[in-house]
Amino acid sequence: MCSKLAIWTLMLTGFSASFGALADSKDPVGILHAVPSKCVALNQGRTCYADVKITVNAPETGNYCLRESVSKKILQCWAQVNQFQYELDFSSAESVSYELISKRTRDTLAVTTIEVNWVHEVKTKKRRWRLF
Repeated sequence: MCSKLAIWTLMLTGFSASFGALADSKDPVGILHAVPSKCVALNQGRTCYADVKITVNAPETGNYCLRESVSKKILQCWAQVNQFQYELDFSSAESVSYELISKRTRDTLAVTTIEVNWVHEVKTKKRRWRLF
């Protein structure tokens, strides 16, 4: 029993160490994160509504802006920070991407997408007329 416990402890310790190494890396995937990242509407084509929390963990302190990818509309900017959150009242019938940009260079640093899915797909009914 003790040997099994020791093995599990070593496995968990190794897992947490490798997870910590991943969290410390400057991978752009972990910079911008939206929760929830999926929004579900009842029918296809309907607007989906969600309260989304967007979290930013930038690799260095700086001036950043959050903007919508397609329209390039700036949602909010922050000065001299490396971590911040933004509460978004999401409403859309289609998936929408958001970008984290550097205010100084206007370069896109990270992108996250809120996907819109639906429960029921709209099916077109064919109307067939009969005379007899």
